[in-house]
Amino acid sequence: MKNSVFNKWPFLILAVLIGAASSIIEGFISIFMMRVVDTALAGDKMLFFNEAKILVFLAISLLPINLALSFAKGLYKYKTLSSLKFAFMNSVFKKNISEFQRDNNGLYISAMTNDMNIIENNYIEGIFQVCMNVISFLVAVIVIYSVSPFALLLAVIITLLSTILTIFLSKPLQRHQAQRSKLFEDYTSYIREVLGAFSIIKANDLSSKVKDNFYNKSKDIQYKGYVIDKIYTFFLAIQHFTVLLSFFGIAAVVIFMAIRGHMTAGGVVLIISNMDKIINPLMQVAEWLPKIFSVKSLFKKMEETLKNNNQYEEKIVLTSFNDTLELKDVSFGYDDHLILKNINLKFKKGGKYLIVGPSGGGKSTLLKLLRKYFLPSNGVITIDNLDLKDITKESYFNIIANVEQQVFLFEDTLRNNLTLYKDYSDEEINLAIRRSGLTQFVEELPNKLDTIIYDNGKNISGGEKSRIAIARSLLANKDIIFLDEAFASLDEKVAREIEKTLLSLENITVVNVSHVLFDDTKISYDKVI
Repeated sequence: MKNSVFNKWPFLILAVLIGAASSIIEGFISIFMMRVVDTALAGDKMLFFNEAKILVFLAISLLPINLALSFAKGLYKYKTLSSLKFAFMNSVFKKNISEFQRDNNGLYISAMTNDMNIIENNYIEGIFQVCMNVISFLVAVIVIYSVSPFALLLAVIITLLSTILTIFLSKPLQRHQAQRSKLFEDYTSYIREVLGAFSIIKANDLSSKVKDNFYNKSKDIQYKGYVIDKIYTFFLAIQHFTVLLSFFGIAAVVIFMAIRGHMTAGGVVLIISNMDKIINPLMQVAEWLPKIFSVKSLFKKMEETLKNNNQYEEKIVLTSFNDTLELKDVSFGYDDHLILKNINLKFKKGGKYLIVGPSGGGKSTLLKLLRKYFLPSNGVITIDNLDLKDITKESYFNIIANVEQQVFLFEDTLRNNLTLYKDYSDEEINLAIRRSGLTQFVEELPNKLDTIIYDNGKNISGGEKSRIAIARSLLANKDIIFLDEAFASLDEKVAREIEKTLLSLENITVVNVSHVLFDDTKISYDKVI
């Protein structure tokens, strides 16, 4: 994940260079301010006006440079955060389906919301601020050194003290930040669960229990934030005390040097005015470094989340299905619970197969194995005599179509939900609509195929969602169609018609897991398992 941040270093360098130009001009302003004060006290009007003109010019030139700095900083943050989010999402879709399904979705949601927000505010912003403050500090050091090397020595002492504090406090901050991130994962997951079960909670009078759980989880997160704030507050109190003590010490020293005649009045003004440019950058760096270090644990957690434990290398690209999909002595279970044992099945090209059985009997698990969502614990699955384990997921998914129990619809037009953003002719789309029994539904829509489907299909019925899923599979024209209880939400007439359509497809293998059985279509299957 860090690489996606570092890849945008040109934008950071651009912003830092513009910031450096701004700091250098401010340094020259301090020097010419010293000269203006000294020439005014010396009564040299001609020299005073000459120095004052340069001072005004430098001050005016700061405006366009600072505007450019604001633009460059915004561009750096935009490019870097976009790169990070894209890299994360790209890695999410490289996860094995089996491993993704085992994870809690709250883990990914928390990473994309809370963790990304922390990375933006503490890491991306922090790197820029540290660079800018270091430059500001160095410019101020050079300016002060030109007047008094002794003041520079005191600045070095302040730097050492701040660095020691930063190193001391970074580790507990990392630990607490990681713990807070974990709490946010659980919190996000709980919110999703509560909102998803809203009707059950209301119907079963569980509101009090849910509110109590919500209060406890919220309290834990807020308390962890309180602990982190306490550490920062303690750190800042010590830091402010050290810096103020150093500031007054330096002010006393330079005033004493002026009294003794070792420094001009302008020199005193320069050092005192630039002490703020030494102290504040040091304070800022000391504040930002613990925040930057604390993000280390978030990057590590993200990388662990995105890591695939199964690193088996798939080498064979499958372009078509020509003969047989076969299970040979296949067994599979979740943890220590065995679901399927020594299964032997054959699915021929163009064959039609119906899988029936009691709930919990392993029908859906069998489909997950055939879809390559999971790999067998024992035995082997072959397609055209090739081990399915060796087939790349991308190429295998290109020859299969799935109709899942839970149909997902995008908040987009009906057309895009049918085509899944692929190019099909109007004739192909209309044929899929007719075969899936959607013709009347489409005709009654206000904008036909351009009607928007809202929030995963909230504005259509469950049966219509199922028919859209079936239309997708027919439109895709894949070699194999897997159906998992595809007819459960359909009325008998529509389900029977769609099943007949599927059974009439030539050279397409259909594997249908269903508890909805019709005697007149059941006999049309090549095999009932």
